[in-house]
Amino acid sequence: MVRPPARLGRRPDATPLAAVLGLLPAAAFAELVLVRTFYRVGIYIPKDGPFRFAYRVLTGMGSFALNLSSVLVLIALLLLSGRAWRRGLRTCAWALVAFAGGSLVLSVLGNPDLGPTARLAFVLAVGAVTWPFVRGEAERWQRIAVAGVAVSALLASYAGFVADAGRLLPGPGAPQGAVGAQLAAEAIVVLTAFAFFLAWIASDGVRLWPIVLGLGPALALTGAWRVNGAVTGILVLWTSGLRLYLPVWVYALALWAFAAAAIGWVPRHGRRSSGLVLLLVAGMLLESTYVQGLLLVGLVLLTDGQAVGGLSPAAAAEGSP
Repeated sequence: MVRPPARLGRRPDATPLAAVLGLLPAAAFAELVLVRTFYRVGIYIPKDGPFRFAYRVLTGMGSFALNLSSVLVLIALLLLSGRAWRRGLRTCAWALVAFAGGSLVLSVLGNPDLGPTARLAFVLAVGAVTWPFVRGEAERWQRIAVAGVAVSALLASYAGFVADAGRLLPGPGAPQGAVGAQLAAEAIVVLTAFAFFLAWIASDGVRLWPIVLGLGPALALTGAWRVNGAVTGILVLWTSGLRLYLPVWVYALALWAFAAAAIGWVPRHGRRSSGLVLLLVAGMLLESTYVQGLLLVGLVLLTDGQAVGGLSPAAAAEGSP
């Protein structure tokens, strides 16, 4: 497939929003590796010799990455809402502000009873960010992939609402179906990975190196599963929320497709690559406002900021996202 010509003559976006969106994926990914992976695995390793020092240093770096990422995602949401407001897209602006404000109140008060309110604000924000893109004229596979992310997020949120109801309104009349919603969301997540792969090919054409490099994570998952499937399953559940109830080779293929798309988009659509990183870090269960915020920002990046009027001043001036 012939690649479309690159757009020339645009100056790089040097706004505060661009700086935050550039730093957030790196901080969030560091948190995923150092806190949700290394810290949890390291608990079960004896702290002797050099490993004790390395463990303290790396977990300290992970804590810093978590704090930084938490602040950056809140700033990103507020800056995105401000951009949407300035461009007359008030629905999206209000939705992002409501979620960011609810997240901040929940973190300050620490009252779990406010969880359903923040979750509802998240659901509304997902709709506000994705609907203009899904019903628009963007490439078909990209719209399908974004819709898949939105549907899986809504299913995971339903499971969260069921858990909230069971805690706040215990009894036989409490809603059911949380496990079924999570299983359906997981299947959609797997299918969405292939949709992103096809969206990358449709926008940028086939290139060999992303396909080859994308095999690395898939082979790592397969190898880890063969060495110790039980530990690998627990670690995947901790980091991404996936239960791995489908055959492992299906997840390996999906991870290959996802990684190839993330790598393949870097030269021409770097923000989409960043969006995929944020989806990876957010995971599927979406049990905190932190990971919900990461998914929201990831959706904005994957939709080229259509709901907020575009992500670069140059693009806005030309009337395109």
